[in-house]
Amino acid sequence: MAASMLRYDVAVIGLGAMGAATLYQLAKRGVRAIGLDAFNPPHSLGSSHGETRITRAAVGEGGAYVPLVLASHRIWRELEAVTGETLFVASGLAVFGQPSLGTIVHGGADFLGTTARIAAENGIAHEMLDASAIVARFPAFQPNPETQAYLEPGSGYVLPEACVRAQLSEALRLGAALRPDTPVLTLDESSHGVMIKTADESVQADRCVLAAGGWTTALAGAPFNRLLKVQR
Repeated sequence: MAASMLRYDVAVIGLGAMGAATLYQLAKRGVRAIGLDAFNPPHSLGSSHGETRITRAAVGEGGAYVPLVLASHRIWRELEAVTGETLFVASGLAVFGQPSLGTIVHGGADFLGTTARIAAENGIAHEMLDASAIVARFPAFQPNPETQAYLEPGSGYVLPEACVRAQLSEALRLGAALRPDTPVLTLDESSHGVMIKTADESVQADRCVLAAGGWTTALAGAPFNRLLKVQR
């Protein structure tokens, strides 16, 4: 049987955290989009698997992340309102450390201090606790006298699989096409953008967003199979 031909503005390959978010935002903007995944997301074969993921507004790895995190928090609340799902639990978050040790954490020598500085610069509500305050607030911990803690009450955790599921369901409701359990066999440039072939269909798209995680290099081919490497 000859494969059918479908035409879209954008095709998204891989529907985990990044792909599902991309497809949802495209659908919100009225873009004619299709999402494809080799499995049935959310599933246990990508980085979006698991019960929880920490989210914090003051990101010690760098202040450039702050607007992205705050935007994501707004999106989770927006999705909760329209789907009735619980996606983001603002349980509060504490980061413990000993700045005097100079330990390299996430690429920086003063992760705790950097986190506090970024919070202050961006008006993010937080507290700094010394060792005695830590014991008073969290008696289960017995830190040494040099330990400090950064406490951010507005942060917490998201439920990644629920987030993927909610974004895909809303993308579908808003007009996007979904193809779960549909491995992409070939991905090639064409005169009109990209040509995607599956076992049952050919998809022509002006643009393609490749969010396939560990399968990216195999799908993208050269030169990405030399430039990208899958790591834990």
